[in-house]
Amino acid sequence: MSFKLGFLSHAFGDDPQQVYRDLIEQFEVAEALGFDGGWIAQHHLSNGFGRLPSPLVLLAAVAERTRHIELGTGVIVLPFEDPIRLAEDASVLDALSGGRVQLGLGSGGANLDNFSAFGRDAVQRQVDFSEHQQQVQQLLDGEALMPHSALTLQPPATGLSSRLWHSHGSLEGAAYTASQGNGLLLGTATHDPLTVQKPLADAYLNAWTRIDRPPRIGVVRAIFPAADRASAQAELAVDIERHIPRLQREGLIDQAVDLQEHLRLMNVHHGHPDEVIASLQQDPSLLPYADYVIAVVQAESSTQAQILKRLEIIARDIAPALGWRGRE
Repeated sequence: MSFKLGFLSHAFGDDPQQVYRDLIEQFEVAEALGFDGGWIAQHHLSNGFGRLPSPLVLLAAVAERTRHIELGTGVIVLPFEDPIRLAEDASVLDALSGGRVQLGLGSGGANLDNFSAFGRDAVQRQVDFSEHQQQVQQLLDGEALMPHSALTLQPPATGLSSRLWHSHGSLEGAAYTASQGNGLLLGTATHDPLTVQKPLADAYLNAWTRIDRPPRIGVVRAIFPAADRASAQAELAVDIERHIPRLQREGLIDQAVDLQEHLRLMNVHHGHPDEVIASLQQDPSLLPYADYVIAVVQAESSTQAQILKRLEIIARDIAPALGWRGRE
């Protein structure tokens, strides 16, 4: 099956100015390589791990330096947002970019420590998500702000409501995404493709009833090509070590095992391009489902040169072997 090809950045780095310059360059290079889209993760109150709390602002700068590549958020933590202001900002970006925004939204399950800072109740995050999402979607659809009101979203965001995505970790959430007619984003990290993600994809597709548009599934995968497997592991070793405490907290390991097992638990496809292709082909929730394959190619200590080289190898060698046809 054919699919769109994108990349996702978590905006790692100590110097925000350099981080943002590098991100813009990544979008420019990816566009030249034929990537369909670039996606940016949102991180609040983060020191170094993720340097971008305001992805739409950065994507506005990207929009002025590019012409074709889609501009995605993977994802905005919706319970923290005012839905009217978010819809306004997204519509301005969509107008600036010529209709290139892919608006990914999440409930903040990976950001539980930040809820108190925003005056939000983490227990109510799913309720807040659905309420805010429905209001954002109504505004993007051109509906009035409230009953018996003439106030509508300005500028209008024609078509953007068909480019909304949800990230959910439950079967109920996947089915809810389908009920709203939106795309489903399946993340990476420690979400097992067979026992966690495949059921989510199936629940989403089984719940889809829209006849005016097809379902859309975006699958995020850590893809780290190199000259060989040993080289890829050497590049990743320091960063994988940083995640051992998280693997322990999530109950996936009792104690540190070895690098290869940690890479397996974190779903990192790595090695020579042929090895990466074979690994991705065996992923049970990727090629059978993905309308959008979104590659993570940056670890915390990755250099800009390494990131750009990985993007090149994916576009030149890996994605075409999986069925990607590139931008027509």
